[in-house]
Amino acid sequence: MVNKPKQSQTLDAKDRHITRLVQRDAKLAQSEIARQVGLSTAAVNERLRKLEAAGVIRRFAALVDPAALGVGVTAFVEVFFEHPRFEKSFLERIQQLNEVQECHHVTGEFSLLLKVRVRDMESLQQLLLEQLAGHEGVRQTRTVMVLSTVKEETYVEPENTGGEE
Repeated sequence: MVNKPKQSQTLDAKDRHITRLVQRDAKLAQSEIARQVGLSTAAVNERLRKLEAAGVIRRFAALVDPAALGVGVTAFVEVFFEHPRFEKSFLERIQQLNEVQECHHVTGEFSLLLKVRVRDMESLQQLLLEQLAGHEGVRQTRTVMVLSTVKEETYVEPENTGGEE
């Protein structure tokens, strides 16, 4: 299943404040969010449920340190298909691969850009040869290794999209 971008949601100032807070700390108690935003806890609970239902908040998750879990290799893999008809089954396959953290349709020579994380070089080789490049219709892959990461963020600044201030 491919995640398509949703339409930008109209958020008021309180919703934007709530999204800022929960992005930085999803474990923040609703009572604390309510205190910081100036609403009741029940109102915050209702707004969070509406933000989830609208797809503004997709899910709550813990951010872990990959190296602490023994996953020390990060790479970006460009994927080029022989023909577009092969893309659908490839996309379905990578949905099942935990090593593939991100998949983006991109402009340029290649069709897809994947962000992958694996334990070691042997695991990367297995992923590339058996799971990615070995998939039917994949004409070529090109891999770029990450030497170090200076910034990696999940935070998205909620823009004022016409909601009340």
